[in-house]
Amino acid sequence: MPKVFFTADTHFGHENVIRFDKRPFSSLEDMDREMIRRWNNKVDKADLVYVLGDMIWKSMTNDAESLIKSLNGQIILIRGNHDRFISNAKAKKALAGVKDYDDIVVTLADGNKRRCILSHYFMPFYSAHQYQTILLHGHSHCSEESIIEREIAKNLNERGFLNEIYNVGCMHWNYEPVTLDEILSANKEG
Repeated sequence: MPKVFFTADTHFGHENVIRFDKRPFSSLEDMDREMIRRWNNKVDKADLVYVLGDMIWKSMTNDAESLIKSLNGQIILIRGNHDRFISNAKAKKALAGVKDYDDIVVTLADGNKRRCILSHYFMPFYSAHQYQTILLHGHSHCSEESIIEREIAKNLNERGFLNEIYNVGCMHWNYEPVTLDEILSANKEG
């Protein structure tokens, strides 16, 4: 049965992101090659991958189509602030879809279903947050902003404004897509 994966902020083709995130890669070529390898080792051709923004850096716009085709799975892009590559019609067509936001239901390995809101950005009061709906987002990398986001979510929960928010930026998940089961399991442990 095909799986559903999530990732964000891959920034393929973006050399400065290596320093910004302190990514464990020696060069841009090393980063792109290794991230493609990790993606394809985990994702099968029939799987669905939601990329929650900032997939490919603008300098790779002309190579975006071939990069997308080198990745396993059907890819739906939730548009981020750096996704200018989709101005390339061939690259956009290589994707299974492009959206600004999505509201989906994911079936977990145990058969339970969870509603998920997908956005590039953190939103503390997202649709149906009070009904065990999950927000998956990216954008803030490992920055001070991501620390503040976690503090806001914790504070809201402590005050009775329930939310369940997870950053799926690749830098938080070993530079590979993750399933909702993996996200929930890691957060039970941590």
